Amino acid sequence: MLIDSKRPFLWISIFLAISLSGTIIYQQYLKFVEKNTITIYTVTGTVKIRVKYAITPEEQQKGLVNQSSLNKNSGMLFVFPEEKIQSFWIENVLIPLEIIFINTEGRINEIMIMNPCAPDISTCPTYTSKSPARFAIKVNGDFTTKNLIIEGDILEVSGF
Repeated sequence: MLIDSKRPFLWISIFLAISLSGTIIYQQYLKFVEKNTITIYTVTGTVKIRVKYAITPEEQQKGLVNQSSLNKNSGMLFVFPEEKIQSFWIENVLIPLEIIFINTEGRINEIMIMNPCAPDISTCPTYTSKSPARFAIKVNGDFTTKNLIIEGDILEVSGF
């Protein structure tokens, strides 16, 4: 009986190609997850937050409008071109939030509670940072309390 000498080579080649493709896809996935995850260093340890970025003025204006929930340990990271006093409002946002203001060095300047604006109110309050901020993160309303995050903690944001 003759054995096709090319068949084992073909199967080994297919296996190696699939393995290599899987490794490349996994590495790209890790880069995506890492890019969309920020870390806050607190006195009690680290807190990871999965974020959506709001970099353009259009993304920042839309923010979390009409969102009825926010997943645990997730939020929206606002990235500004320069460090300055920042202002936010919560019009058409349906859930209580906290906003964390961060300076260029990554230090948390301030944490504010942002309650949804009642539908019968014509003007919603504005939330303005007391100190200049380069970044801001909107998270669920009880996030900083549950994770023991305080002003002065350090945030790691890569690429900015």
